[in-house]
Amino acid sequence: MKIEIKNFNPYIIANSGQCFRMNMIDDNLCSIVVDNEVLFIKTLGHDLYEFSCDKKRFNKFYNDYFDLDMDYKKINRIVNKDDLFLKNCIKYGDGLRILKQDPFETVISFIISQRKSIPAIKTSIERICKLCGNRIDTEHGVFYSFPTPKALYDNRAKLGSCGLGYRTDYVINAAKAVLFNELDLDKLYKLDNEELKERLLSLKGVGEKVATCIMLFAYSRYDVCPVDVWIQRVLNQKYKGAFPEHYKKYAGIIQQYWFYYAKEHKVF
Repeated sequence: MKIEIKNFNPYIIANSGQCFRMNMIDDNLCSIVVDNEVLFIKTLGHDLYEFSCDKKRFNKFYNDYFDLDMDYKKINRIVNKDDLFLKNCIKYGDGLRILKQDPFETVISFIISQRKSIPAIKTSIERICKLCGNRIDTEHGVFYSFPTPKALYDNRAKLGSCGLGYRTDYVINAAKAVLFNELDLDKLYKLDNEELKERLLSLKGVGEKVATCIMLFAYSRYDVCPVDVWIQRVLNQKYKGAFPEHYKKYAGIIQQYWFYYAKEHKVF
């Protein structure tokens, strides 16, 4: 199906560090593996995009997944007039959206992400998907779905071959916790931020940074700001070390603009 979408850029979303299974096939074609299917997005120009799903599937799932009902332009309207840095970041990252990702995939992905570069994270995730995900054949090649908790746990003896290092035990523990209902990820949607973070921190291998990433990228807590090396540098050099109170309602989205700009420009 073809649809016109304002403030949407697959390339920027794929390279914003929030997801690891969304990739550009060429300059105008993007793939993303979601559940047991692969979605292809073709950029046609003039805010027009072609999605490889029908309208019913798009409206029922992908409209929400890509956060298309959110007006990202309103973030522009709260930027302090003298904050030229953030204005530049938003302009450069125009088209960024915060994906509403599957909680289990997000938990495992960000446990794996610790002390790894984005290419290394993607490599490890693709290895576990190939090891115990479902094969999906498409016109653009072979893809694999993200493993279920059971599939990951059942293949725990082989996970060491996926480049996870010390994170292997954390991944196994998280899969076990979800599989045996020690942690019901769906019920976490109902919790407030403090309770949600507390439950996530109860998982081995989940610290403050990983917990806040999960809160933002799986549970759409826009007011939560994950702080990594890039964001801490931004805060230190542009905002006197503290997140501006005025922006806190959209802290998570704003830090994504900061992160994408800083990462692409290597300004710090």
